[in-house]
Amino acid sequence: MAKAKKVKGKDLMVFVNDKAIALATNHTLKLTAETGDSSTKDSGDWGDEEITKMTWEATSENLCSADEGANSYEQMLDLMLAREPVEVKVGIPTNATNDEVPEGGWTVPQKYYGGTALITDIQINAQNGDNATMSITLAGKGQLKKSDGVGG
Repeated sequence: MAKAKKVKGKDLMVFVNDKAIALATNHTLKLTAETGDSSTKDSGDWGDEEITKMTWEATSENLCSADEGANSYEQMLDLMLAREPVEVKVGIPTNATNDEVPEGGWTVPQKYYGGTALITDIQINAQNGDNATMSITLAGKGQLKKSDGVGG
């Protein structure tokens, strides 16, 4: 049996409206199941939990980009202020390499987890002497879907 292949953290990216969030340093994708007690007299002394709701969120921590057109703080803030849902895809870009950003930027993954989300939190941190950073939270609005790359 072949040795298992690792996913490198540098390769996994968050895309908002089919564009990678610029200068990422960390991403997370979190799926949470809420439960409710459905125990009856037949359950005895033990609880009988069942999943009642599923939620998901993606977060991204980034350096702030001053490049025009980059998906950075200003663009994410504008999207949040619009109060409109965005499309989120979390996966490895189809043009991921060991090199720097490809000419023309990262391309949307064919295999990804994603869905519609609302930007619920955005922060900018600009400490004297350091690079400005931002963090963003995207709360899933509906089901987290998995695309296996077949049929788009």
